[in-house]
Amino acid sequence: MKRIAFLSLLLIFALSFVTAQEAAHETVTEATPFVLPANETSLSAGFVFGNTFVFDPDNDNSYFGSPGMAFEGYSFWNHKNLGIFYHGSFAFPVVGDDGDTPLHEFQWEGIFGPAFRIRFTDSLTLQTGIGIGTSGLLDFYEQSGDDYFGVMFNFGVGADAGLKFDIGDKFFIKGGANVMWSFLGGSVAHETSRNGDWSTDWNPKGYSTLSVNPYITFGLNIYSPKQEIRRPNSLPHLGKNSLSELPQKGNILHPPLPQLGKPPLEQAAE
Repeated sequence: MKRIAFLSLLLIFALSFVTAQEAAHETVTEATPFVLPANETSLSAGFVFGNTFVFDPDNDNSYFGSPGMAFEGYSFWNHKNLGIFYHGSFAFPVVGDDGDTPLHEFQWEGIFGPAFRIRFTDSLTLQTGIGIGTSGLLDFYEQSGDDYFGVMFNFGVGADAGLKFDIGDKFFIKGGANVMWSFLGGSVAHETSRNGDWSTDWNPKGYSTLSVNPYITFGLNIYSPKQEIRRPNSLPHLGKNSLSELPQKGNILHPPLPQLGKPPLEQAAE
């Protein structure tokens, strides 16, 4: 009796263990892994603080600081780490002095060119690019009792670099800075008080500007196609054990049940 009771308990334990493993295998679903797409575009916008240094051979060098809004986009295709980017900003100078005028009214910049990226982890990526750029300043000022409207435009080269941290699959936050050196440009002025003519002047030889603009942006990832190569799943896979790999019928754990309508001898012969 003791042996029969012990074998019965052992059989009940084994059946319970196998049933629990099968239920866990059926009910515990594997988390959907992040999908590494063939094509990726990231668009973002946020805050920027521009620091502009003006080097003028005819006047003293000057500086002005400009808080404003930055916007940018990076695109990569076919799983490559080479793509294109653009970075732009609109800002309003509030710090510094620029010679004859206390401050400019409005400033803009834009850079466009090839982009590069380095993936450190699934969530952290370095995005950087270099290309051609343009910048400009807008002024409303008074000179000799007359009101003027002026626009200064510059052309040069620029670069951008920033760390992009993905928050889930769709959204991200990015912090970085861009640098732009403008060495070619001119200005256009218009006398508004007397509706005077427009005048255009090129910047003197040796005139240039250097901008260093830190920023922080929030953005959206756009993937296509949505499923290509799957990253490894961080969750452990529920594998099969030796008990669950046993045949489900005809073994010691699941003996065949007697069939109705047949005597035991015929069933034994089968």
